[in-house]
Amino acid sequence: MRFLLQRAGLLVAFALFASASLVAQYSLSGTVTDATSEPLIGVSILAAGTSSGTVTDIDGRFTLTVPANAEQLILSYTGFATQRVKVNSTMSTVNIVLEEDVTNLNEVVVTGLASSIKRSNLANAVSTVSGEELTGATSQQTVDGALYGKMTGVNITQTSGAPGGGYAIRLRGVSSLSGNNQPLIIVDGVYISNVEISNGSGNASGANDPTEEGASNRLADINPDDIATMEVLKGASAAAIYGTRANAGVIIITTKQGKGGKTEISFNQDIGFNTIIRKVGRRSFTSQQVFEEFTTNFGDAESPPTAAQIAAGRAEQARFDAATARGEIFDYEDEIYGEQGLISDSRLRISGGSDKTRFLLSGSYRDEDGIIKGTGYERFTTRLNVTHQLSDKIKIQSNTNYINSSASRGFSGNENEGGLSYGYTLAFTRDWYNLFPDEDGVYPDNPTFSGNPIQTRDETRNIENIDRVLQGVNLTYSAFTKNNQSLRFVLNGGLDFLYNETEVYVPETFQSQRGVQNGFLGIGKNNVFNYNYSAIGVYDYYTDSGINFTTQGGVTYLKFDNDFVYNQTTQLIPLQQNLTQGGAQEINQVLNLVEEFGFVVQEEVNINDRFIATVGVRFDKSSLNGDPNKFFAFPRASMALNLTEFDFWNTDFITQFKPRIAYGQTGSSAQYGRLFTSLSPVNIGGQSGFTVNGSQGKPDLEPETSSELEFGIDIGLLENKVNLVASYYIRDVNDLLYDRSLPTSSGFGNEIRNDLDLRNQGLEIQLGLNPIRTSNVDYRTTLNFWYNDSEITRLGIEGGNGEGDGDIPSFVPPATAFGLGLGTFYIDEGSPITGLWLNVDGIPTQVGDTEPDFQFGWGNNLTVGNFSASALFHWREGSDILNLTRYLTDIGIQTPRADDNIVGLIEDGSYFRLREASIYYNIPLESRFIEGLKVGISGRNIFTLTDYSSYDPETSAKGGGGLSTNVEVTPFPSSRQFYFHVGANF
Repeated sequence: MRFLLQRAGLLVAFALFASASLVAQYSLSGTVTDATSEPLIGVSILAAGTSSGTVTDIDGRFTLTVPANAEQLILSYTGFATQRVKVNSTMSTVNIVLEEDVTNLNEVVVTGLASSIKRSNLANAVSTVSGEELTGATSQQTVDGALYGKMTGVNITQTSGAPGGGYAIRLRGVSSLSGNNQPLIIVDGVYISNVEISNGSGNASGANDPTEEGASNRLADINPDDIATMEVLKGASAAAIYGTRANAGVIIITTKQGKGGKTEISFNQDIGFNTIIRKVGRRSFTSQQVFEEFTTNFGDAESPPTAAQIAAGRAEQARFDAATARGEIFDYEDEIYGEQGLISDSRLRISGGSDKTRFLLSGSYRDEDGIIKGTGYERFTTRLNVTHQLSDKIKIQSNTNYINSSASRGFSGNENEGGLSYGYTLAFTRDWYNLFPDEDGVYPDNPTFSGNPIQTRDETRNIENIDRVLQGVNLTYSAFTKNNQSLRFVLNGGLDFLYNETEVYVPETFQSQRGVQNGFLGIGKNNVFNYNYSAIGVYDYYTDSGINFTTQGGVTYLKFDNDFVYNQTTQLIPLQQNLTQGGAQEINQVLNLVEEFGFVVQEEVNINDRFIATVGVRFDKSSLNGDPNKFFAFPRASMALNLTEFDFWNTDFITQFKPRIAYGQTGSSAQYGRLFTSLSPVNIGGQSGFTVNGSQGKPDLEPETSSELEFGIDIGLLENKVNLVASYYIRDVNDLLYDRSLPTSSGFGNEIRNDLDLRNQGLEIQLGLNPIRTSNVDYRTTLNFWYNDSEITRLGIEGGNGEGDGDIPSFVPPATAFGLGLGTFYIDEGSPITGLWLNVDGIPTQVGDTEPDFQFGWGNNLTVGNFSASALFHWREGSDILNLTRYLTDIGIQTPRADDNIVGLIEDGSYFRLREASIYYNIPLESRFIEGLKVGISGRNIFTLTDYSSYDPETSAKGGGGLSTNVEVTPFPSSRQFYFHVGANF
């Protein structure tokens, strides 16, 4: 009987508990819209303090079972501020309007290969640029060129001013000496190639190295207007999840996607023009100065000129006087660089869809003429992004991009008497020589140099054509979703196929060709075929106390397959432009194949948005390493503390206060072919054979690695009208791979080593202000400040400038500049890796540093009613430049500042530049056909304040790799651009 009473009591208690449970929750429905009453799809809604949540549908509606003890709903949505709404059991419906997230604290940032996190919870310094920030002010030629001054920790150098771009990006300093210093770039999950492809023009011009040919990097293929967001993982603590490829940082690009609902159409047209930023100028001569300069030039400065020299000076003086009388004193700098190139950029976008399928179709055509006649760039792109919900559990997304572009880049940069480089030629050309063709179309020879710049402009070719396909596919399978846990699998695949054709043609009549090559034709046909895939599982678990665990793990695979073919013909039959119509033919093919495999595990813990921690590790193996089956580990860990989320925080003045710390490691393998000593084919007397290449391979190479420790703090004040993000980092790059010369007795020219260590450390501060925020007026300003310092901490097994057994003496790295006689980089323990060195009294001496003392970007955006205006200023302080353009023009007696007594070839490259500025007006319309019309004007590189004496302090003669920045040799000058814009929405 007692037993039965106990069982009955338990049943009654259970029934009472069940009844209480039923009463202790209620159903709540509602809608979520923005300030314009537009429904918001996919808003995350969570009952505070519980694991009960949902998301809004295509109409912005939701239904949620709310526990009675939940007093608030927490709503999160990308682009909008996190919002808390009070609720209680007496409510059955609620309508909620989300406010725009002006501080980006609710912005979603990538933290893993298949997971993301709100910026307010982020423990790393990840810079994000929206599509509006990237292209909203003015038309952008390339994606990397659009980043100038817009984020901290990013140093951008223009490698060529030619249409079609050419830029080098450095994130938090130098990452490699001989390897890649450009970041890994991922577009919609596709690991894209950013290669610079040689066109062989150095074989005609005599340039020392293919990096001096002024090629563009292939990020130029991406249409900036297609981009929704760019996330820049600047250091190893954020980029470790990407492993071996992430030593120089990672840029993650997400393109725009369609939205469900009404089909929307937008068309934008930009019309503008290019002009040179500044000219160096040409020296003005009097008749007597011509005589004095040219007799002194050819004579002994300490002795009177000879009779023959005087006679030569008089002849030059007579030539000058006759040209003056005819009115034939030309400004050849203006003749070559004085064009106003027309720019047209047309863009069409169509987007829409249903609750199951969303699409975006875009097309763009950019046609840009250069500041040199005959140079230009055309790019046609089309994109189709489709997202389809196959079922409640499966979603698939496809991103397809096709690019066709062509560029005529002219001839600039370094050469050795090839007569092609405009700057080289201008340095030695007298403005009183008439170099224009006669009535028969015959160009005269240049009496003082090996080439006629007018003939180079009119009769030579340096062109490239690109066909490229980028395809990304993402499939998400939601295995299950319960009240407090979920499991999903993310499969991602990417393909990058690029076909590149280059052509360089110099006619046999060209001055430097006669009696030497007698005509030059070089054609390249190059294939890049890369693909990647990853399979990641993500498990989320929520406790009733508000703790969220996110566990992920999976595998990745990358394959890079390149086939570069170059054909060259000299001794051309007159008037022929065919590879078969020449007496000396040469063919060269470079094949390389790289495979990499890795797996990753990561755990994230979020305790009520108060404490956020992440630990993870990636294991990678690569065919570029000595042991292709050996896995290398790249760990990461981070912590952040949101003090304002704690109950004890009771001030409204400080709305965010988040200290954070992070650590991570990344790597970079050697370039293809460095594991072995290659053989070069030869044919002697009809017998084929091979000779040993000059570079000695090393079969036991391991990747260079970066280890970074980052400290930071994020502060928000006055409802986040003031935001401060500050980070200090220490990044050690160990076992750098580098080439070092060997004595000729070894049988090799150089060897690859990896016994060099480097430290980068720096400070990054971003201050965002939104002091005016009303319904009619909004003013926002962002101030970015950053610097980086480097030091070589180890050189050789024991280090120390050649002291001790096994140590490596200081040395000039190959292919970075032009030796200690003119100025170069120099690897010396205890010195910065970015230092410029010269021989001073026969002793290598550091005389400059290419690393800026600091950089400062100041962006401003003002909206008043239908008017909007913006301006971006960029200040770079310090950053010395090796100015060999001035050196050449000094030799040629053409420098207009010859009497300024600037000592040496090293100049200060500081500048202050108005990088971008714009004014737009939204025209109010009541048309049923046109929903919006916007007109405006804008400009890029509008003015520059600098003491630098040459064309532009942003320069690199050696392309985007290695230590190339801030070495100038007669570049293709940079341009300023002005635009008129009109855009319509339908």
